Amino acid sequence: MLYRSILRPLLFRLPPERAHEMAMEALAFALRRKWARGVATRRFSRAPFGELRRFGLSFPNPVGLAAGFDKNGTAAPYLAALGFGFIEVGTVTHQAQPGNPHPRLFRLPLDQALINRQGFNNHGAAALAEQLAARRPDCVLGINIGKSRAVALEDAIGDYLASFELVHALADYVVVNVSSPNTPNLRELQRPEALDGLLSALQKRNQELAS
Repeated sequence: MLYRSILRPLLFRLPPERAHEMAMEALAFALRRKWARGVATRRFSRAPFGELRRFGLSFPNPVGLAAGFDKNGTAAPYLAALGFGFIEVGTVTHQAQPGNPHPRLFRLPLDQALINRQGFNNHGAAALAEQLAARRPDCVLGINIGKSRAVALEDAIGDYLASFELVHALADYVVVNVSSPNTPNLRELQRPEALDGLLSALQKRNQELAS
């Protein structure tokens, strides 16, 4: 009731991206104390189906937070207290990049949706790794990696590998993002031969790092 009558009208007076930033800041402020995160965890934790085991991981429930909400991992410890079965941060690229010019988020109120044209804006894989090393959330953590915009398509494998090497030790799983329409030619990597080469290189490096 409070959200619909007061918060939502106020947030909708702001540009969508600023509203999102304010929500993240409010979450960080509310749950900055360990005891507050403990209260939230007890309040929101749900395991209606019991523990789920998939891909060698244990999930408390099947509802997770997808990549895009917390690109730089700054809110991950607070989001983990809200009862998600897993949290996926990113998309992050090896090179920090500002993304597309503003405005780049567009509300569709009747559809209760947003159009996202941000373009992989993030602080870079090294900054994300540093952030998570200092404050890794207590949950199943996925890290979503993409191609740096400034890197040519023929150099994409090296770019993905550079990101992977920075984040692999912090992630329970890594997602390889080759689907953003906002990065020129990125979806060329969905072609079978290109995708096979990329995934094979990443898996080879994964096995090397695990040994």
